[in-house]
Amino acid sequence: MKTLIVILFATAAMLAGGKDPVPPPQPPKIKVGLIVSTTGALATFGSDTKNGVDLAVQEINKAGGIGGQEIEIVFKDCASKPEDAESAAQILTTKKKVVACIGCVASGLTLAAAPVFQKAEVPLISPTATNPTVTQQGKMIFRGCFMDDFQGEGIAVYATSDMKAKTAAIISNQDDPYSIGLAKFFKDKFTELGGKVVSEQNYRFDADDYETQLKAIRAAAPDVVFAPVYYNDLLVIARQAKELEYAPKLLGCDGWESRQLLAEDAVGVEGAVFADHFCAGHGDEADAFVTAYKKKYNEDPSSLAALGYDTVCMLVAALADAGSTEGEKIARSLGALKDFNGVTGRKIRMGAERSPEKPLIMVKIEKGEFAFVREVTYDEVRPPEQK
Repeated sequence: MKTLIVILFATAAMLAGGKDPVPPPQPPKIKVGLIVSTTGALATFGSDTKNGVDLAVQEINKAGGIGGQEIEIVFKDCASKPEDAESAAQILTTKKKVVACIGCVASGLTLAAAPVFQKAEVPLISPTATNPTVTQQGKMIFRGCFMDDFQGEGIAVYATSDMKAKTAAIISNQDDPYSIGLAKFFKDKFTELGGKVVSEQNYRFDADDYETQLKAIRAAAPDVVFAPVYYNDLLVIARQAKELEYAPKLLGCDGWESRQLLAEDAVGVEGAVFADHFCAGHGDEADAFVTAYKKKYNEDPSSLAALGYDTVCMLVAALADAGSTEGEKIARSLGALKDFNGVTGRKIRMGAERSPEKPLIMVKIEKGEFAFVREVTYDEVRPPEQK
């Protein structure tokens, strides 16, 4: 039937005046929403994520789209504000009629938008929202990143299996739920694996002197020091440790990811290892992504860019599997996703809580570069027999 329509269309054009045949009509594009912050406090995170999304869509459309239909991204900047995220969700579901949406970057923003998508029965998949309550908003809400409980547990597995650590110290920010949560998850798993936490030190949000905490840790002589903090605090902690002539084996989290750790004035971090979502060198997909990203944007991709890229590819895989743009069918296919090889890990599968079961990427600071160490797989951290 489709072939007949094309023939009749071309014939009619020729009979109309002998002009060149009018090309056949293109199939409609598949509208996918994107809500990230490209302005406001989270602008850097949102811009990186959008770059990854745009690159993935460009590649997918160049390869023929989904069954010949191209993806069209309908973008809304939520300006790092929950109320704007909710407003963007309303526009995308009612006026723009997107079939699915990617966003938001932060958990708080995603939580503001999620009820709107759930009510409209439009799947929403967040590249980076780690808060467990995000996917609890309903069966239409998914995420593309691992959560902090898994991250803390995975770091403890790495500490015991690869670093052969039997004792550990923890230094954390007592005013930061992210830091406190990771500290607890690490401690519980490290203890379960037979390790012992010999010193727990914390500091207030506005601290700039860690000498007291570092001296207490040094006196406890741990095998490793876990610092579930952001990179700006880590840089000061590492520098002050060096000033005290103390060289601990530092172990960290995805909050460390920053090129500032590679700067010439960053001291005390050489050889430190941290968990992240992405690092070049951990597979063909990752290396191809780095090459394509640098060609398009003339800079190295961050883990947020990688997560944005993978989230698009996961959604497209679900759309292709569903063979439909109906929300229920897309959500069903997303929930059944397995053996997905992405730039943030291999053999990724969607878990029961609509969160991916995927690896940690362990990264080492080595000679002014981020070097891939290895993947800590989901099954290493949570063996199937324990589920």
